[in-house]
Amino acid sequence: MNFRNKTIIITGGEGGLGKSITKDFLKMGGTVFVTTTKKQLLKKNNKRKKYMYLDFNNKVSVRKFLEDLKKIKKIDVLINNAGVSKISAINEVDEKFLEEIYKINLKGPILLTKEISKIMMKKKSGKIINISSIFGVVSKQGRSLYSTTKFGLIGLTKSSALDLAKYNILVNSVSPGVINIGMTKKVLNSVQAKKIKQDIPLNRLGKASDVSNIICFLCSNLNNYITGQNFVIDGGYTSK
Repeated sequence: MNFRNKTIIITGGEGGLGKSITKDFLKMGGTVFVTTTKKQLLKKNNKRKKYMYLDFNNKVSVRKFLEDLKKIKKIDVLINNAGVSKISAINEVDEKFLEEIYKINLKGPILLTKEISKIMMKKKSGKIINISSIFGVVSKQGRSLYSTTKFGLIGLTKSSALDLAKYNILVNSVSPGVINIGMTKKVLNSVQAKKIKQDIPLNRLGKASDVSNIICFLCSNLNNYITGQNFVIDGGYTSK
């Protein structure tokens, strides 16, 4: 797989999964634009890894980011990776967090797909990946908000794949299971993680590379015909 002369946008590229995806694209020669809410990182731009400020909870930030995108001559790949999660029963939902999770997990990908697909349409090619979750396929207690947004991302994937197929823009989603990264560690304590591990047929938590490998394949020249699909990467967890 070769991404030389390819431009990739990755939202949330400084998270556990985002870092792995970014690292793999850079390793294969791509130029990667990483969105961040940490302004200090903007000083660390180099030739092939560039940071762009984006806060989905701030209308001004979103508007400026979408304007800045127009300055990028071509975009070959979009990875809608940014996401937040919080466990709470439906009867205990915090309305402030409801707005936040919707803006980051679902509205953001919709807006970016809308604007970046216009850039891709000009050269009639592009790859878009939405990072959903196994909780966009099945669900669990306390995941009502998270599941709502992740189910929505899979719906966005299938629908936008149909809209963009005539422009040779392929849209797919990837649904990771329990991956041993920062977000998982925040949500699960060691006892809960151990219990989930016992429920996974492969008897281990996933690694970030288990997810980034298939993302790179789907975005590479090896994939010219897969679109509108959701790939579950969970060690067999949802197969039982």
